[in-house]
Parts: sequence; structure tokens; C-alpha cells
Amino acid sequence: MSGNLERILYLGLAVVLLGLAFTFFFSGYNNFRDYITQSSEIINDDRMVTVTEGKEKYPIKGTEVIHQLLETKRLEKNSEVLSLYSDSIESSNQGHVEIWVSGKDASDVETSEVNHFSYYDIEFEKDNSGRIVKVKYTLR
Repeated sequence: MSGNLERILYLGLAVVLLGLAFTFFFSGYNNFRDYITQSSEIINDDRMVTVTEGKEKYPIKGTEVIHQLLETKRLEKNSEVLSLYSDSIESSNQGHVEIWVSGKDASDVETSEVNHFSYYDIEFEKDNSGRIVKVKYTLR
């Protein structure tokens, strides 16, 4: 009689543990799926990622190119001023991305040369670690 009672208790414990295992598995699985869905939504909402992945072509307006030119020139001017006051700067373009507009370096292009009504194609060059090192704008 006690052998049957032990068998029933062990069988009941096994069923409870099996139920717990399934519960933990499916709750973890649902959490994982939610995490993946949320990450995918964030990546899909990021315009740079969708452009670089080639999923969708976004027209880049001339006004955005002009903005990039002005930002590049501002960064160059700031790095020149900073280099006057600091000798410890290793490279002034260490964190900057090269920008090319219609085959010319951004420092050689005037904002008046860019038509703000035109649309531009954009191409990215990346280094081995996946960071963008060069952005090329070409007139459509």
C-alpha cells in the first residue's frame, strides 16, 4: 500500500514539475518574441537602417544635402579652432564621416551649387566594423 502511495506521489510531483517546465518555457518564449518584435519595429522605424539595408529607397532632398554640407563645414571649423588650443588631438576627422556630393568632397562644394529642389541618391561606404565612413550623394 505504501509503495502505491509513493508511486502516486512521485507521479503527481512529476506532473507538477512538467507543468512548471512548460509554463516557464512558454512564458520565456513569449517574452523573447515580444523582444524580437519590439526590436524589429525600432529598426524598421530607423530611416538610416532601411536606406542602408536597401529595403526601401527614400528620396533625399537637396535641402538635406545642404544641411549636411553646412554641418560638415561647421565641424571642420570647430576642429580647426580646437586644434589651435589643444595639442593632444590626434586626428581632427577621427569621428567624422566623409561626405561627397556629385563626386566632390563636401569641403569643396558650396551650398549654392546644390539645388534644394532636386533629389539625390545616397550611397554609404562602411568599414570592417560596420560603421559608416563615407556618404556619397549623387544627383538623380
